[in-house]
Amino acid sequence: MEPNSLKWVGSSCGLHGPYIFYKAFKFHQDRKPRILSLGDFFFVRCKPEDPICIAELQLLWEERTSKQLLSSSKLYFLPEDTPQGRTATHGEHEVIAVSEKVIVRLEDLVKWTVPDFSGWTHCLKAEPLKASVLRELGTNGRREALHRYRESTLTSGLNFKDVQRERAQLGQEEDGRKVLVLSYPQYCRFRSVLVRLREQPSSLTIDHTVLALGGIAALGGRTSVLYCRDTFEHAALLKYESICDEFAPNLKGRPRKKKLSISQRRDSQGLAQGQGSSGSSGFTPGSAAVAALELCSPESKVTTKVKPSCKTVPNGKLSARHKANSLSRKYSAEEKERGKEREKEKEERDETDDNDEEETSEESRAEEQAFLVELYKYMKERDTPIERIPFLGFKQSE
Repeated sequence: MEPNSLKWVGSSCGLHGPYIFYKAFKFHQDRKPRILSLGDFFFVRCKPEDPICIAELQLLWEERTSKQLLSSSKLYFLPEDTPQGRTATHGEHEVIAVSEKVIVRLEDLVKWTVPDFSGWTHCLKAEPLKASVLRELGTNGRREALHRYRESTLTSGLNFKDVQRERAQLGQEEDGRKVLVLSYPQYCRFRSVLVRLREQPSSLTIDHTVLALGGIAALGGRTSVLYCRDTFEHAALLKYESICDEFAPNLKGRPRKKKLSISQRRDSQGLAQGQGSSGSSGFTPGSAAVAALELCSPESKVTTKVKPSCKTVPNGKLSARHKANSLSRKYSAEEKERGKEREKEKEERDETDDNDEEETSEESRAEEQAFLVELYKYMKERDTPIERIPFLGFKQSE
């Protein structure tokens, strides 16, 4: 890789905290430019002595604090390159994914990439379109429609027009489609479409109905198709120096308020209604105080003057403070009476529990003594008298 050859392609597709996310990047390998974008599958080799595997590019971002250009990829290995090895249950075109995604710097990912690996034979080849069909695609605008369909199905609807434009200028429009790893259901649908179109013209493979049923249109050269349905633990991979899990993006946002459940909403509504009804009743201390203050106000019809303390008035009515105090005393007296009643009930329950315990303990002692008497009598009749007092259960406390 040439120095300072890494460059983002297209506009950013997201921003979260110190992370800026991108859709593609460009680098130079063997003095040739190459573009890798999200969702691309390509061959990599983690170490010179390691086997070649397939990487799926899933995330690209730049950390602004440390100025690091990072990537997250998923690796797929052949069954024979895993610790368990290939068994009779593995398919001919099957690969196994590493359970953990690998996070590496872009410069290390570029070093891992293998420019061309034609010796990979464990795959199903999707036949390319004929030249006449490709020329027709370029004239009627169906090529752009096909790219839009891929974007909506394979890359979560992100807009890759700027990336495709850059790739077209480099002549690498289908560079990221030379190898595909499908899920097992997608692979089965693709095989069924191949059987249905075995004797049909190749132009049907770009039909939207065929694509919706699971077909794959190879626009540039043959596409290697594999599938994955299992994962495995790659313990040695996590020990590689190029792996930098410490730079994994932290995408947790601010904690949001938890939504109330239906029962909690009902309880809150009931409390609100209860407070409203109590506020509307005329027997609360607050309402009585407000009514008394209205009586003491200068706008009232009483002609006699009242002192600022508003204790009494000549017509014999009580002041607001006096009324509020009397009501509070009334409520406090009622609460005291309720507390005394609760204490009495508790004392009565304790007394009944103690009596029950005493009765049960006396009954158990009587049964124990009767059993000992019968036991001594029986053993004496057998001419084997008991010379030692038997121990029954736990030791009794005197």
